[in-house]
Amino acid sequence: MAILKAKVTSKGQITIPIEIRKLLKANSGDAITFEVKEEGIFIKKENQPKTIQERFADYHLENNKEKIQAAMKDPDFGLPLGEEIW
Repeated sequence: MAILKAKVTSKGQITIPIEIRKLLKANSGDAITFEVKEEGIFIKKENQPKTIQERFADYHLENNKEKIQAAMKDPDFGLPLGEEIW
């Protein structure tokens, strides 16, 4: 684990250290999100795919039970294995 430093300019700006930019795969013009939680401050690229936990964090199974059951009745006639479109 490394400790990286940056200075805040008079305009409140910082330069994100290159090591962090590489880890984030952040390039010029990318939007960066700062998320403040009890555990600390988390930095991530705005356009990164959400984790499964983030996708379903506000999902309430009981509220959608009928929709889920109805959807499960319809068969999935997707493409045969090996014929997926990439």
